Amino acid sequence: MQSIIFLFLTAAFLTFLLAGILFTIFKRQISFNKRISMYFDEANKSSKMDPIRKRKESKVKKGFADLWVRGTKLLNKKVTKEERTKINILLRDAGYPFKTANDFRLFQLVLSVAISLPLALLLLPFSDNKLLTWLMVAIMAILGFRLPIFYLGKRKTARIKEINQSMSDFFDTVNLLLEAGMGLDLALEEVSSKMKGALSDEFRQTLEDMKLGKSRREAFYDLRKRIPSGSFQGIITSLIQADQLGIGMAKVLGNLTVRVREQRREAAREQAMKAPVKMLFPMVFFIFPSLFIVILGPLIIYFVTKGFGG
Repeated sequence: MQSIIFLFLTAAFLTFLLAGILFTIFKRQISFNKRISMYFDEANKSSKMDPIRKRKESKVKKGFADLWVRGTKLLNKKVTKEERTKINILLRDAGYPFKTANDFRLFQLVLSVAISLPLALLLLPFSDNKLLTWLMVAIMAILGFRLPIFYLGKRKTARIKEINQSMSDFFDTVNLLLEAGMGLDLALEEVSSKMKGALSDEFRQTLEDMKLGKSRREAFYDLRKRIPSGSFQGIITSLIQADQLGIGMAKVLGNLTVRVREQRREAAREQAMKAPVKMLFPMVFFIFPSLFIVILGPLIIYFVTKGFGG
């Protein structure tokens, strides 16, 4: 019975692994098909959908939303102020994939239960060693609780990489508009509306803060806090100092974009210098053994069969 359960879990793991690999390979095609269906098929689907089915789906969504709101309200009393501050910092660095800290904490608990509870129900009735089974369930629960934090760390790294890659083009365009006679705020608004990405979203948020009454200095300080990128924070610091001292923004941005491109060039050189070291381990463990087998294999077979005397 245990072997059957083990085979079932192995098959489920391999299925999820294959699904993840296929999703990664066809990610662009899937997103393209989603966009096409969103723009062209939504009207037809909404017109053809049964009204009874619509009401059922709306009731299910509303019930799930109500349960989620109740869960966040309960966690609001349990989560301390220090924990909420730490979670808000993680969410801010990752670009707020969750709305609030309570939503993130509730998602952690739901994922932990969703991973550990089915495992406990499957293994405990048929397990001979209950202690080992409970230990496995506890490990899976902790893993499910920690996975969203790892996800936030990955989102933070990807977001910083995206911002660093788009900084040069973004600030070059802003610099061109400044040299053409446009003001800094209007240039940032124009470029943010035309270009897509995390950097444009952050500058749009900064401009909204300025419209709500914040000074440019305060809005730029908040922008520097929201993006944990050293090169970007250096650029924003230079802009704040130039704004305080009354230096021309076009000249400052021109020098900053040159520095950003030099930093990207140095980072590319650093990655190129690291490539031989990264290639060493695959060569030692995967390429060299195959070469040794191909080259020395016939010689070893000859010595085993014929001996060293010929």
